[in-house]
Amino acid sequence: MRILPLILLFFIFLGCSKQSYTLSELNLNLNLDLNQNANILPDTTLNIKSDKNELLKRYFSIWDNGFDVNITDAMWAFSTYTHQKQKYYGESQILRDEDWFNKHRQNANFAAFKTILKPAIVLKDTAVRSFPTNERLFLSNKPGEGYPFDYLQDSNLEAYHPVLISHFSLDGAWAFIQSDSFTGFISSSDLKILSNNQANKLRKSKFAIFIKDKIAIKDKLGTFKFYSRIGGLVPYTKVENGNFITPEGYKISQNIATTSLDLNSQNAKTIINEMLGMNYGWGGIDSLRDCSAFTKDYFASFGIWLPRNSKAQSKIAKSINLKDLNSNEKKAKIIEFGIPYATLLYIRGHIMLYTGVIDDKISVTHASWGLKTKNNARAIIGRTAITDIEIGKDRDDISNDLLSLVESMNILAPNPKLALQSSYDIKFKNNNILFSNGESMPYKSSSDILNNPGVKDMFALDYPLLKPLNSKLIDAGRIRNEQFFGEIYGKNEAEVKANLTEVIWLKNSLNQKLKFSSINGAAQALQRVSDELDILVENEPNLIIYLKDIGGTFKYRNIAQTNRLSAHSWGIAIDINVAHSHYWLWHKDGYQNQIPYKIIEVFEKNGFIWGGRWEHFDTMHFEYRPEFAALYNTNGK
Repeated sequence: MRILPLILLFFIFLGCSKQSYTLSELNLNLNLDLNQNANILPDTTLNIKSDKNELLKRYFSIWDNGFDVNITDAMWAFSTYTHQKQKYYGESQILRDEDWFNKHRQNANFAAFKTILKPAIVLKDTAVRSFPTNERLFLSNKPGEGYPFDYLQDSNLEAYHPVLISHFSLDGAWAFIQSDSFTGFISSSDLKILSNNQANKLRKSKFAIFIKDKIAIKDKLGTFKFYSRIGGLVPYTKVENGNFITPEGYKISQNIATTSLDLNSQNAKTIINEMLGMNYGWGGIDSLRDCSAFTKDYFASFGIWLPRNSKAQSKIAKSINLKDLNSNEKKAKIIEFGIPYATLLYIRGHIMLYTGVIDDKISVTHASWGLKTKNNARAIIGRTAITDIEIGKDRDDISNDLLSLVESMNILAPNPKLALQSSYDIKFKNNNILFSNGESMPYKSSSDILNNPGVKDMFALDYPLLKPLNSKLIDAGRIRNEQFFGEIYGKNEAEVKANLTEVIWLKNSLNQKLKFSSINGAAQALQRVSDELDILVENEPNLIIYLKDIGGTFKYRNIAQTNRLSAHSWGIAIDINVAHSHYWLWHKDGYQNQIPYKIIEVFEKNGFIWGGRWEHFDTMHFEYRPEFAALYNTNGK
């Protein structure tokens, strides 16, 4: 259900909320306090590989799922904006009367709701309207209500965006559509209806993503067709002389669009710089951006899908509640766990991109209208800007700085600290790991990540959790910090032995007793694996050959030909049938694997990693490392 826009009038911070003030009531001298150039922002180790598959899946899902909005929700604007509830005004402060509302309600033609149901694409950057009209609807009974807060401006869509048409207005000038994020009216002249064959052909196309704004795209004759918009998809048939050639024959430079843009600090700064300084536009009015349009387009440029409004965006990926913390606690939490360029900070009605710490200040980049002053006016930002999260704190007339209003942050990148904290009985403070036994150690990297790694190094390589068996072999998981695991499972053989418990391995098939660590849910996880495999074996008896004659679980020893402790030393590893496995030291003829994926999948779903994915392969070896499952559950995919 859509939140009624009138509720937004009460928001303390005006970013995406619908309220403005006349020039006499505005303080236009709000100091942005930071240089408006993304190059001032810090560098990070963030590196998320670009993957358009989820973005494409979301965009085109509307053609698969059909028009899934009921007529009551589709008509929300006509029950919200009425002359009986509120006085509304047009562009010239002329009262919108009952006839005006009735005219547009009639033209909306909801008697024809869902009678078309045809796929279409948008031809150019276009407004999505709540009524089938470009006429504006403003509140004028409060100081300064007016542009840019047009209550009929729902959002906008860029060229090539797929939509599904419900029906047309009575005059045919507007189509009521559903996109991946919302419904509304779009000018019919800005749409192209596709046949099923055309739609299927388009969705199977190769796609690039625009990484520059407001570049004029022209046809072969030099006729203007549309402007590029950051984050927008563009289909192409081939690449020729550094240009993407669209199905219509438009040439789009690879400097304007790209097939792949990884999310790292350098690319993030490039995209931010493209959008800095753009005037604030509520609901995307006049093809501008509000807070959630900025974050949506920013992440789309890296192939990451976000919903359209700030509240919905605040709920994706890994969300951390900050509402009940004081400002110092919020700052500490943001700095400790926030990942610059991949973390959103949410205020009711407003969303911001966390962009790191500059001179001990938490920086955010956001499209914002302004801050409330104590005389109920606004100190205006009015653009996409980089600001200190405590902007306005030095001014007596500002009611609240941004930080005091932040309710939550959500992280769209794998976050090792959160993964560790959710997987083990530890906490983080000032980049130190605090163990439940009172011990602590720094969270850092080392120059020798295999023989003497820091805890941070354990995530230096990406483990291909639940990926196909032909995935690239990589030694993710072989990097272990012995002090960390010693604090968790036992610092010596005697301590580890004291924590061992019994697991019944395949009770119905083998009924074998194994020793495994009782700490941190390890034994319970192995028991779950055993119970699932028992059921699997009942249905596929041939799998038992890989699960009997277990190679072992606990054994306090070093890894062969090293001085490093094996994971078996902490009671968190199991070797299944050695005779049907391959080990890199024993099998010099190269990698082979006999273990069926169904067995591997059961282990990995329950917090284990598999040595068969390693470059130094060990296909018998499964190791309880729940942080890897937690890590990949934090990226929202």
